[in-house]
Amino acid sequence: MKIIRFLIAFIFLASSTFLSAQANPVLKGCIANLPDSVTSVKIAYLRGKDLAVKQAVPVSTATGCFEAEWTQKERGIFVLYIDGMHTFDLVISEGLLEISADYDALNEAQLKGPGINEFQTFKSLVAPTTGAPPSEEDVRTFLLGIKDDALRDFLMPQLIPLNPDTNVFWLRSHFWDYTNLNSISTFINPFFEKNRTLYFDQVLGHNPDTVIYHLERLLSQPLNEQIRKVLISTATYHYETSKFMGEDEVFVWLVNHFYVNGYADWISKNDLGKIREKAEGLSTELIGQPAPDFAFDTQNNGRMKLSEVQSPITILYFWDSECGHCRKETPRLKELYDDYKDKGVEVVAITLQNEFTGWEKYIEEHDLDWINGFESNFDRPNFLWYYYIPTTPKKLVLGADKTIVAKNLDVETTLRTFIDDYLAGKVK
Repeated sequence: MKIIRFLIAFIFLASSTFLSAQANPVLKGCIANLPDSVTSVKIAYLRGKDLAVKQAVPVSTATGCFEAEWTQKERGIFVLYIDGMHTFDLVISEGLLEISADYDALNEAQLKGPGINEFQTFKSLVAPTTGAPPSEEDVRTFLLGIKDDALRDFLMPQLIPLNPDTNVFWLRSHFWDYTNLNSISTFINPFFEKNRTLYFDQVLGHNPDTVIYHLERLLSQPLNEQIRKVLISTATYHYETSKFMGEDEVFVWLVNHFYVNGYADWISKNDLGKIREKAEGLSTELIGQPAPDFAFDTQNNGRMKLSEVQSPITILYFWDSECGHCRKETPRLKELYDDYKDKGVEVVAITLQNEFTGWEKYIEEHDLDWINGFESNFDRPNFLWYYYIPTTPKKLVLGADKTIVAKNLDVETTLRTFIDDYLAGKVK
């Protein structure tokens, strides 16, 4: 991670006495030369590439002055927003924040309050007006020495924990060491958003057992509930949409632990039903599990069961002869089958159709001489009872004992390599 690049991007985007009687911070100040139309200033935070308003502070149209209690729980770096061309950044910590500025020269705004001096020093460090930029070690040293708690909590998450023996295995257990996962302020921190992506994309890796182990440790520790829900929601989407084979096991684990017991109160009833249905369907076809057995009709051999197919590798292929993607995938699978059938590879191709004229014609035209299956009576137990097939085509690779050993591999690349390695005994 390039710390300096992230910081400079954040800073320039953010920049384009009853104190003792109050439990909350107080914002007090004046902005000269405000247009008459301005009746309030907005205190906002970065959300993605945009700003989200957290609180509006009324401004006197006669004097341009304001004084208001900060009623939000969050602390850290915010943006005072007047309009798209008039903003500046500030630190809201515990205590009084005093602001003196001119609408026509906001880059010269004077701020006084907890954390302000450290923040100004930090900005000068990472974006010096002269001289070379600081080293990452200089930035790290400064961040580790910040005294103001609000500023520290906000800036520290950009650091990656290090020790003399740092490696990915150590980092998986220490990645969040510099992030205050008990603070609601972390929820609006742009570095927290970046780190979630880094954590799931790169740090955890792609072994489902490893991912589940570290997620269980992370989510079972004391966390702010809003932060916990953000992490769960982020992880759920990440593993539901993952393109890495086998990571659907993580998705199923997340749903079983957080979505079937009423904890996931941030999604609608309709979406909850869909996510539970998908997890339930996928749970029967995870890699390493026996493929659910089912009976099906065939063109020439009557009714048979999947378990009756004798082959070191069986490719279970769900398809539809009218499906556009299937019309592209099926000829490629046929070419692979022709290359591997003498090695014992079998294809069981099950159509989802219930009208068979077009299906039979397609089989004949493309010489599909593998096992072609269908269901003649969908009222009795059939493959749709046991497999989650939201779209076609879908492929599962089964071993000799009909254990699922792979799924949805690309026919022209990864599937060929996998079959070669499996038949050579390189895949267990």
